[in-house]
Amino acid sequence: MKIANLEFQGNVFLAPMAGITDAPFRRIVQHFGVSGLWTEMISAHAALKSRKSLETINLVGHSVPTFFQIVGHDPEIMSNAASLLQDMGASGIDINMGCPARKVVGSGSGAALMKDLSLAGIIVEAVRKSISIPLTVKMRSGWDDRSYTAPELAAIVEQEGADAIIIHGRSRSAVHSGPVSSEIIATIKSRTSVPVIANGGVNDAHDAVNLIAASRCDGVMIGRGALGRPWFPKMVLATLQTKEKDLVDGTVSDTILQHFHDEVETFGDQVGVRRMRKHLGWYSKGFPRGADFRFTVFRETNTETITRLVCNFFGKVAIS
Repeated sequence: MKIANLEFQGNVFLAPMAGITDAPFRRIVQHFGVSGLWTEMISAHAALKSRKSLETINLVGHSVPTFFQIVGHDPEIMSNAASLLQDMGASGIDINMGCPARKVVGSGSGAALMKDLSLAGIIVEAVRKSISIPLTVKMRSGWDDRSYTAPELAAIVEQEGADAIIIHGRSRSAVHSGPVSSEIIATIKSRTSVPVIANGGVNDAHDAVNLIAASRCDGVMIGRGALGRPWFPKMVLATLQTKEKDLVDGTVSDTILQHFHDEVETFGDQVGVRRMRKHLGWYSKGFPRGADFRFTVFRETNTETITRLVCNFFGKVAIS
C-alpha cells in the first residue's frame, strides 16, 4: 500500500491513542510486525511552546514509517507545528479531526472540526503548504448520530491536499461503543481517489477481513484491539496476507518485560512504572486471578519486584 510516495509493507496500522502510543509501545508493536505507526496526538500549540510536549517524538528503534498526529484549530499554528515535526523526522503528518474528548472538542479542535467544515479545509490547506511529506486526516463518521458529515469532510480535505483519509466508523457521541458503520466508510471510498483506512471495532483478525470486504477500504487501523496484545496487528497482517501459520512466537511474560524495561529506560523508574500500570492492566485482562495481580502490582514501585510479580503471574504462557 502507498500513501503519496510512501510505500508500506502491508496495510495494517497502529492508531494514535492519547497516553498510550508512546515510543516504547510503538517499539513493542514493531517487534512483532505492523505496516506503519501513528503517534499519540500532539498539541500543535504545545509543540511550538514546550519541548516537553514532544517527548513522544522518540524515533529510536523505529523501523516502519511513523506519522506524527497533531491537534488544534488555528491554521497558522497547525502549519508551523507540522513544519517543525517534519524537520524532526516524521514520515508523515496526520491531522486529528476525530478526538471526542471534551477538553479537545471544547477548544474547537478534534471532532469539533466536523461541525466547521470550512475551517477544517483551511487547516488542511495551510498544513499542506508547509510540508512536503505525506499528509493524512483522521476523522469520525460525524459529530453525532444525526450529523454524518464525514463524506463531505473527506471530499474537502482531499481537495485541499490530504494524501489519505482515516475514518473511525463511529460518531463523536458514540466514542468507542456501538457498531462501526462500514457503509459510511464505503461511501467515502467510492467518492475519493486517495487511500481510505478504516478504524474502529477491529478486535480479531476476522473483524478486519469483514471490514475491508464491506467497505472496500485500502487498509485498517488498530487501536484498542492492540491493548494488552501488541502482537495483534501482526496477526491481522498475517491473516490479510493469508499467512496464518506460525504467526507469533514468544511468551506473554517476555513481551511484558521487554515493554516494561523499555518504558523505564525511556522515562526513568518513577515515570516508567507509572506509565506501565495501565498496560499491565490490559495484559492481565482475562487471566485467572487477574484482579489480585493488579491489586498487588499497581501498588508496587520497585522495578525488580514488578519484574518478579510479572514472571510469577504470567509464567510461560505462550502468545496466542
